Amino acid sequence: MNEYISILTKSIATFLGLLLIARIMGRKHLSELTYFDHIVSITIGSIIASIAVDRSIKALDGIITTVVWSTLPILIGYISLKSLAFRKVVDSEPLIIIQNGKILDQNMRKTRYHMGDLQMQLRQKDVFDITEVEFAILEPNGKLSVLKKVAYNSLTPKDMNIFTNDKGLMTELVIDGQIMASHLKMLNLNTEWLLEQLKARNIKNVEDVVFAALQTDGQLYISIKSNAVEYNSFLET
Repeated sequence: MNEYISILTKSIATFLGLLLIARIMGRKHLSELTYFDHIVSITIGSIIASIAVDRSIKALDGIITTVVWSTLPILIGYISLKSLAFRKVVDSEPLIIIQNGKILDQNMRKTRYHMGDLQMQLRQKDVFDITEVEFAILEPNGKLSVLKKVAYNSLTPKDMNIFTNDKGLMTELVIDGQIMASHLKMLNLNTEWLLEQLKARNIKNVEDVVFAALQTDGQLYISIKSNAVEYNSFLET
């Protein structure tokens, strides 16, 4: 019976301690936490859970460990405020993924960020067409910030009483150098047609293509690897 009372007492004490630690460490919203913040939070949670249920851990040892792990992030946060270089080491820095409408594949490789991630996060920003993007920046917390081109900003044809047809979704044809054969077939096109389009833009190897997609208006958008030759990235087919 004393055993259960001990566990109950330690659980309540560690829970109250966790609330206190959360207040001391700051008011960052969960979506704003960096990977480092997540690691620290998980570790502190594991330590506190162990203190509550593991009888082999002395209460004092657990308290000291928790205090150390709680104090270090506060100390690191303070140093980060004083030193930009230190902040970059701990939290990393924003990384440009799309610049002037061009996908920067070398930056995507640095963070093991693939086209599926990029497309998903663009859709979450109500962007279904990469050609509308001027800049896309991957933030330290993993979120994607998107700046649309001026032509696609808030003023719409509807605001000017101009009636237009819906644009529709672009169809992916190449992702990370891989041809989407099923998508070509859906459009009644084939691989030979695609290779001809690439050749017309001075792209000799499909492996050089990071992303290619056909818009509903017949325009083919292509983004190539940074070490490939220059070409006209946006032409009508």
